[in-house]
This record gives sequence, C-alpha cells and structure tokens, in this order.
Amino acid sequence: MKRRARVAVDPRRRQRRHRLALAAVVVLPSALLLAAATWVGGRYRLEPPERLGPAGRTAALAALRAVVEGRPPARPHGQGLDAPLEDRGPAVVTVWHGGARVVRVDGRGATAAEAIEAAGRALAASKPITDLTADERRASRIQVDLVTARGPLLQSVGVLAPFAVHPGLEGLGAITAGPEEHLLTPDELVRNRLLVSQKPIGAIPDLKIGLDMVRADAVFALSSQITIQGWSVIDRSYFRFRADTFAEGPDHAAVPLERGIAPAPALTAASLRHAALEGGHYLVRHLARNGRYVYEADLASGRSSDPEKPRPYSLPRHAGVTYFLAQLYGATGESWLLEPIERAFGHFAELVEQGGCTGKTASGAPFACVHQREDRRASLGATALAVVALCEYKRATKSTRFDELTHKLGEWLLFMQNPDGTFSHLYEVKAGKRDLDTQLLYFSGEAALALVRMHSVYGDARYLDGARRAIDRLIEWYDFFAGGFFYGEEHWTCIAAEAAFPALRDPRYLDFCDGYGDFLRRQQTQEDDFADQPDMAGTYGFTPFILANNTPVGSRSEAMISTYLLGQHHGRPSEPLRQQILRSMRFALRQQIRPEGDFWVAAAAQGLGGIPSSVIDPTVRIDYVQHVCSAMLRSAPLVEPGTPGPAVDRAEK
Repeated sequence: MKRRARVAVDPRRRQRRHRLALAAVVVLPSALLLAAATWVGGRYRLEPPERLGPAGRTAALAALRAVVEGRPPARPHGQGLDAPLEDRGPAVVTVWHGGARVVRVDGRGATAAEAIEAAGRALAASKPITDLTADERRASRIQVDLVTARGPLLQSVGVLAPFAVHPGLEGLGAITAGPEEHLLTPDELVRNRLLVSQKPIGAIPDLKIGLDMVRADAVFALSSQITIQGWSVIDRSYFRFRADTFAEGPDHAAVPLERGIAPAPALTAASLRHAALEGGHYLVRHLARNGRYVYEADLASGRSSDPEKPRPYSLPRHAGVTYFLAQLYGATGESWLLEPIERAFGHFAELVEQGGCTGKTASGAPFACVHQREDRRASLGATALAVVALCEYKRATKSTRFDELTHKLGEWLLFMQNPDGTFSHLYEVKAGKRDLDTQLLYFSGEAALALVRMHSVYGDARYLDGARRAIDRLIEWYDFFAGGFFYGEEHWTCIAAEAAFPALRDPRYLDFCDGYGDFLRRQQTQEDDFADQPDMAGTYGFTPFILANNTPVGSRSEAMISTYLLGQHHGRPSEPLRQQILRSMRFALRQQIRPEGDFWVAAAAQGLGGIPSSVIDPTVRIDYVQHVCSAMLRSAPLVEPGTPGPAVDRAEK
C-alpha cells in the first residue's frame, strides 16, 4: 500500500483557517445572545428608580448616622423623602465596618421618610449595633437601598434564563407564606457571585453571565436562618426589583451608587496619572517578600491566592504586571516602585533558571526561555512578555542587572521565528523541538513587540529585521476578501507597530491599525446607546445584559493609544480615535476601587487601587490592574488634543 505523501500546509493558511473558525464560534453565539437579551430587555424592562436628590440622601443618612452613634430614631426631612413609596419600599439599610457587614435591617413606610425612620428603629434595637464601640461606630459606613419598582422573574424559558435579572441594577426577591418578603439587593447578588454562573460562549471563557438560582436559594436560606433543605420545601415565588442606592463616603458624606459604584472623578490628565499610581500601589501591596504576586483576590470575601504556593501561577502575567510597574516608574520616577520591581524580576530570573529551558542556536549563541518545570512545553508568549518587561526595566532604569538574561530570551525568540516572519508558538523543552502546527492568540503580536524593544534597547539589527517580518506577516494575514470586516485580538500588533516607529515607517501599519480601531469603535458602547444606563459608555460588549469585563477596556485602549500615536507620527492624528480612548478611560476610572465606594471591600483584600473583573464580579487579578492602569497612564497626555505621548514612550523615538 502506497502512503500518501504529506503535503506541507502554508502556516498563513493554517492561521487563517484557525481564526475564521474562531470567528464562527464566537460570532453566531454572540448574535443569538444579543437577540435574546434585546427581546428580554424590551419585554421585561423595569423603570429606573426616581432617585433622591443630594439633600434627600444627606438627610436620610444623617438620620441613620444619629441612630448608629446612639441617638434616638427620627424621621428625616429632605428633597424627595415625602414622595409616595410603592409597596412601602422597603428601605434596606446595611451598616459596614472594616469591609464586613455589621447588620442589615429593613424598614417599611408609605414614604421614603417613613421607611428610613422604621429602619432607624430596627437599627436602634439591633444588638450588633449596640455592641459596637464608640470608635467602631464612628468608623462604620451606612448603605441604603430604597426599593422603587418590582417586576416578574423570567424563569419559564430556559434559554432566556441568563437574562432573568438585569446584572448590577436589579435585585432578587422571594415571597414565602405569611406573606413574608426576602430580598437580595443588587450588590448582594454581586458580592455573593450569583451573576456569573454560566459561560454561554466556549471560545470566550471570561464571559460569565446568568443568575445562579441554586446558590441564591442557599443565600436566602442562610439569611432566613433555616436549612437549605427547609427552604427548598417552602412555597415561594420570586420577583425582581430596582432600588435607589446610596452610601456614606469616608467622611460620612452621601455618595450615590450605580451598580454599587460611586461616581468617577473628572477625566483629567492628573486623575488618570493618580489612578495609574493607585494601581501601582495595589500591585506593590500584593507583591510578597519572595517576589511573587498575590495573583487573585476576592474583594468581597477577602480570600486570595497564596504567593507561597508554587502552583498555580502565571509567569506571563507576572512578567506583564512587572512590565507595567517598570513603565510606571519610567513615567513618574516614583522611588517606591524600584525595589518591588527588582524583587519581582529577581524572582522571575530564578524561575527561568529553575525551568531548565536553555540551549544554543545554530550560530552558538546561548538562549533561554520561560518555562515552568511542571509543564512539558514552553510558550512563545511567556518569553515574549518577559522580554518586553525586561526591556522596559532597562529603558526606565538603565541598569545592566538583567542584561544577560534578556539577551538569552531574545535569542530564543529569534530561534522560534520562521523565515516568513511567522512564529512557532510552543516548544518541546526536553526534545528541543518547535511545535510547527499550534497557533495561539496574542503570541505573535507579543513576540513582535519584544523584538522591537530588543532593537530599541540594544540596537541589534537582527531584532529589527525580525520585528519587520513579524508585523508584515501579521497585517498581511488580513489581505483577503473578508479581511477588512473582522479582526482578531490584534492589540499587541498595533502596540508593536507604534513602538517600531521611526525605525519602521511603513504606512501600511497605520492603515491596518486605523482599520482595527474602526472595527473596535463599532463595538464600543456610546453615551446615547442606552439612555438610562450611561455608566456603560466606553465598554466593549453586546448589550447591558451582558456586561463586558474591564480588562478588554484596558488592553484595547492600550492598542488604540498606540494607534493614535502612530497617526501622530505620520501626521494623521484621529480625533474619533482619541474620543474612543477617552470614553473608555471615563469608564475605567469609575471601575477602580476608591475610598468613596470601598465600604464593602474586605480589609484582607487590601483592595484600594484594584480593578475588579467587572461590575458583577468582585475578583481582582493582577493582569486586570496591569492593562487598565497602563492604559490610564499612557492616555493621560491625550486628554488635551494634540499632546504628544508619554515621555517614557518618546524616549527611544
């Protein structure tokens, strides 16, 4: 029997098929989700709450503050407090101390003033309040959820279950015999992680939506002080509700909340730089003595990953986060950043050595790659991000401490590049062989940026040639009939294209990145897309029912900043692109944990400056902070049109 000869497949065709398949498995489910969410939103929409004005919020909180500090309950008087309250509210009042809930009470009344007074009486009779010391009472924070509208819970159609509750805006209620009402406020659904139960698109694992009714029933049972089994046999019905939510700030001033978040500071260059530095403080606080980051923290519970455990841990994200800290140091010169950066890189160098991925190129040059001993293969992306980070450290500090390691890693990247500019993405460490077939998202763009940085820092022409061939291949992939209608995740490609200027002045790079920017802008939520939800402007998502994660706002903005700067370099700055960046930065500023809205953050989480996964997922991972705060730092000079980019990015131009 004759064996059929194996026909070599052009890597570009293989990559194209891979991306087309990926687009197919993302676009169709996304379209179905969009249609379902749109139908549910139109059919079951609850009206936004009629909010109390500043005077009304201040009066309500002052009345409750008096009770917490030991004075008798009284009815508040202020703007909007005497308006009729549908279904007698209730006013749900929660007292917090040190990020922990002290007590929660409900007060009902025909008006908001009556409901607040009733809640004050319940607080006065509450033992957890009377047990607080005088200092604890002063340091406590009060939150109010004034229930304003109710509607049915969609449960009968299974395919529409992910949209049963409007995430972050609606709470869940249960009615049992009596009748007795049990409420989970919108933020309680978030803090109990009840809105991230399903992953409807397998190709987008970070997309998590849907109300977890099983866990919701468990929370109802716990709050009712009965067993889950006992709750399961009670006759009950469910409903949704909207609420006007506000809370005390650190100085006890009234702060209105939307999806549990305080209003953002004004968008200025100073506020963006301050936010970036706060992100840096968060990361430094979460860097252990051994040089390893606390990878993930749950702001609501205070639980976090253990940096002393060897696994699981992401070396690429370790490198990426340290890259941001080096970028921040280069832009600000803040001395408190330097020791943590060197501690993180020192530990990283130890891990690279322990990984055992070393060798020599055909010319005899020593190389190394980022590899964890437990893994069979090393990835291109991990080493590429390490090179980007180490080069950023070199640019910022001029130190030679990690030069030898950086050169070895750079040699491995060249070793992994094919003559046509593409890369092998995986490497069999023990066998010393490249995987010629597997292609993964991001890696080629990350490698292109790493080669650009190696050339800009060390001046070796081989790296510029490799970068040119890599970027050329990345943009030429789209040179076919459908190439201008969709893009993959090409943000690293555009960051690399701008970083290569002026060494590489190819106008095709700008044309490609402008097209990518237009593509993303069509996905970005605009200020008037959802009139009653202006807080969503600047995100990249489907509908208000499917809330986008915060990380893409950061990573895509990083790419758009590079694209805008590339346009400046070529004399073609784009004002729509600048507005696209600033729109996302307004959103990002609001997402960061700040003192005005941190009353619920567990003290153990040390959450100030952190960036949660989304408005419905209170998890902070180190790379969320990296991407969003890097975009904040780099976008600060763009607040005023025509301003050149950050000094750290101009240094090598």
